[in-house]
Formats: sequence, C-alpha cells, structure tokens
Amino acid sequence: MSAARMKKISAKILLLMCAATASAAGRDVYVSSSEGDDSNDGSANAPLRTIAAAPRENVNLFLKRGDVFYETLSNFKNSKIGAYGEGAKPKLCGFKILKNKGAWKRSGDGLWELDLTADADFAGYKGDKRQKNSARIANNIGAIYDAKNDRLYGVLAKEKSGIKNDGDFWVSDGKPRPNGLPKNDAFTKLYFKWGKNPSESFDAPAFMTHSFGIRAARNCEFENIAITGFGAHGVALAWNCKFRNLDIDLIGGSLLLTYPRWVRFGNGVEFWMSKDPCNGNLVENCSISRTYDCGATIQGYTSKDFRPRDIRFIGNRFLRCRQAFEHWTNPLDGTETVFENCEFSNNKCFDSGVSEFGTKGENNTAILSYERLPIKGLSIKNNVSWGAPVCYSSGGNVAEFRNNTFYVYKDSYLYFQPNPREKIPARGDADIAALKRKLGGDAGEIILADRADAAFREKVIDGHFADMKPAIKKFDAK
Repeated sequence: MSAARMKKISAKILLLMCAATASAAGRDVYVSSSEGDDSNDGSANAPLRTIAAAPRENVNLFLKRGDVFYETLSNFKNSKIGAYGEGAKPKLCGFKILKNKGAWKRSGDGLWELDLTADADFAGYKGDKRQKNSARIANNIGAIYDAKNDRLYGVLAKEKSGIKNDGDFWVSDGKPRPNGLPKNDAFTKLYFKWGKNPSESFDAPAFMTHSFGIRAARNCEFENIAITGFGAHGVALAWNCKFRNLDIDLIGGSLLLTYPRWVRFGNGVEFWMSKDPCNGNLVENCSISRTYDCGATIQGYTSKDFRPRDIRFIGNRFLRCRQAFEHWTNPLDGTETVFENCEFSNNKCFDSGVSEFGTKGENNTAILSYERLPIKGLSIKNNVSWGAPVCYSSGGNVAEFRNNTFYVYKDSYLYFQPNPREKIPARGDADIAALKRKLGGDAGEIILADRADAAFREKVIDGHFADMKPAIKKFDAK
C-alpha cells in the first residue's frame, strides 16, 4: 500500500474517532417549561419547552431551575441530565391537579365523586403518551395531596365500602373486580370522604398518578433534580447510572396491576433484578421522603448467571419512608443469594415507618429483608437511624451489618421475623445483646429512647441529623 493511500486511511480513522468522541461527549440541550418552545433549537437562548422534544441519546440535557415538568425522564442513554439557571431545582411532577372546583359531585354517605376522565377539569400530569392506555394507567391514583397545607391523604380503600374516615378514598370504574383484583379496572372515578364539599377545603388538590420520575436509563448521570407526585416509583430501571443530589418526595401508593393479589407499591429508588439486572448504579447525597414503600431497594429475581452487582447507596437522607432500605432477591435456580460490591452506607434515616399512607405492621422498619436464603456481598454500614425498629426479616436472612447506630423507641421492638416467628423487643441490654447475636458481626450501637423524651430527641437531631433539621421541624409542626 502506498504512503499516500495509508495517509488517507489514517485521516479517515482519525475523523471517525473524533466524531465518536464528539458523539459520546453529547450535545447540549436546554429545556424550560416556562420560557421554552418545542420549535426552538434547544440552545441556551432558545430552549425547548418539553423533555419529550429533546433527544434521548448522547445528550447533555439541562432543565431550567424553578420550572415544573409534568413529564417522566425516560429511555435516556449515554447522557447527563442536570439543571441550569438560578433558584429551586427543576421539578419532575406526577401530580394530576384539579382546577375545576365544581367538579366534585355528592355521592352519598359523606362521599364526594370526581370523574377522572374529564380532562378539561384537570391540569398537570397527563400520562406518558408513548405508553399504551397511558391515561387509564395514570388514573390509578396513589394518594391525594393538599399542597397548600403540605398534607397527604394516602389511605386507599380496597372497596367503596371500605371508606371509613375523612380523607379515605377509593378509585374504580365501579365494575366488579374478579377476585377483588383491579387488573382490568379503568379507574374512571375517585371517591373521597369529607365532611363537606372538598372545594371548600382544598384550593387545587393534586392526585399522585401511576407513573415514574426517572425510568429506563442506561449509562447516564442525573444531578440536581426534584421528583415528586408519582404513584409508582421515583427512580426505576437504570443501568450503570449515577444519581446525585436528587430530592425525591411523595412517591407511591398506586396499585400493582401485575400482581396476583391486591397490593399497593411505590419506592423512592428501585433497582430491579432480572436477566438484565439493574447493576452498576450509584445513589449519592439524595433526599428521599414520604414514600409508600421503601426509600431505596434492590429487589427481584436472580441466578448464578445474573445477580446484584456494584449497586451503592451512599450518604443519602431518608425521612418518613416506610422503610429506609429493602433487599430481596429470589434465586430462580435455588442457588445461594450473592451480591457483589453492593452497599447501603453512611445514610441518615429518620422516622422510618411513620406514614401518611395508613401503612401498619411489623415491616415498618429501618431495614427490611425478604431473603429466602443466606446472603453475602451486601453491607449495611455506618448508617444512623432514629425512631424505627432495626430490622424485619421474613426468614432470618439479612445483610452484613457494620458500625451502624440505631435509636429505637422502648415501646417498639428491635427485630421481627415471621417464619419461624421471632421477635426481639426493645426493653433493655439483654434484648440489645440478643439482636447483636442475631445479626452477627459488628451490628453497631443500639440506643433505646423514650418516645416522650423531647430533649433527647432534639439532642440526637443536632448531633446526627442537623442537615435534615428544617425538614424534620416542618413535619413536627403539623
């Protein structure tokens, strides 16, 4: 081959390498729901209006601070998503908001009815139009939110007859549900119990729709974004992604339509295990609060060929989640349960188990394990928890505990497992010793607290949860 020919080939190779590098670096695209237009080019001076109009791959996507986006960040690849401008974090919002006060209709027995299909009565989230039956799915409501008073009404009845107290609600098309399951329910009507017309009490009630804040992301980074009002999960389905400095609040409560019994769900961040496991993810310095279910979880089905790997929750804040952290992996081939380089560490967990969704039971704890088999490769270390029992384990198989600090109320319990049944109360030193024997290794420090000792609680907040104090005090004031 001649020198000239080799020079031309080398030049082409260099050009292709430069193009690939440019593609990997990503194009900058700006989006503003308040100032943008989808006919714009997406530059800083001419932002798009919707996330839906932005490219989904090899993009640096910037959302305008102070703006609200009634959309889901879904199906992004090889991208970075963050914020620009000044002010509050840009907010992904799943709330369907009632704007017509006259939409409430009396339904008898102290109930008020809304037609969820009357689109003209509502603003806010409309569902993901790319999803089949998106409007029907979105009307699978997880809770009702009064933004003016920052109050959540999350008690969902199984049937209309189950609505007992003011604030309870039920969503259905009114048709019979085979075996009580809502799988084919159209979710057209919402029934809400209230002593008078809700329009006299609520300016613009918001309804948490069955959707997700961030979903189906590969090789992406997300930073400085707020996520609120989604009735499914805050973050779900991610591979090799980083999530930093996110605020995730008011998540879950809608019905899981694929499950063979009546179940509500909703996690702040969920990494699902399957033949394509959601591995290689980091969640760091995020605030996760008011979730129907757990704040963070690794769960699903595993085998010797696919298992949880390189999943880390580090330095996050959990406030009023049903559980701070959950792990369950059901091995399909009956082998041992193996995690590789997974951790829940240096997190702060406050008031786990305290819920406005009406959830009750022994599984309202700081840590929840549904592992069928003994596990290895997952560490729970250097965390601080206030107010909740330490652990619920369905069968006695838990992760490795190291150097944690748990403050537990004396009238509660430390550990519970139903099969075989074992309950360790929170009465004194003997119970703490029993818990440490159960968990093995270095379970850390367990301090029993008097629920009525406000001074001690304040001291613990100042010592361990100072950065969470404004949020804690806001809830205390209600």
